[in-house]
Amino acid sequence: MKINNKYFGEIEYAAEEKLCFPEGLFGFEEQKEFLPIPFEEGTDAMICLQSLRDEELSFVLLNPFLFFTDYNPGISEADRKAIGSPKDEDISYYVIGVFREQLGDSTVNLKAPIAVNARTRDARQIILEDSIYTFRHSLGELKKEGE
Repeated sequence: MKINNKYFGEIEYAAEEKLCFPEGLFGFEEQKEFLPIPFEEGTDAMICLQSLRDEELSFVLLNPFLFFTDYNPGISEADRKAIGSPKDEDISYYVIGVFREQLGDSTVNLKAPIAVNARTRDARQIILEDSIYTFRHSLGELKKEGE
C-alpha cells in the first residue's frame, strides 16, 4: 500500500505497520488508522504519525524518555485494557509535539501521551491524572531538566 506524506513524499507500507486507534485521537476521533514514520531510520526519537484516511493530517511525535528522563506516565487499568492489557514492557509512549520557528517556543503534550501496545499495535491517547504534567511543556525547559 502507498500513501503521500508532506515530509517524505510517497511512502510504501505494509498493513502490519499501521497503528490502530479504536477511539481515534482527541479532536480527531474519526481518524482510526495511522502509519508511524520515523524521521531517522532505526530510532523512535521523532516520528511522523500519518493518518491513513487523510493524507493532509499528520502529527509529530517524540519519545519523551529521550529528553525527559523522569517522565512516568502511569497508565490506568481501563486504558491498559483498551490497548489489549499489555505488560509494562510492551507499552511504548509518545507525546505530540508542536514545533515553532524558534525551537524554544515549541511544546510537547506530556499530559496526554499516546500509549502503544507494541505487540498488537493497538494505541490510545490517554490523559494522565498526575498534575505535574501539562498539555504544553516547553521544549526549552525540558531540555534543561533532562540534561
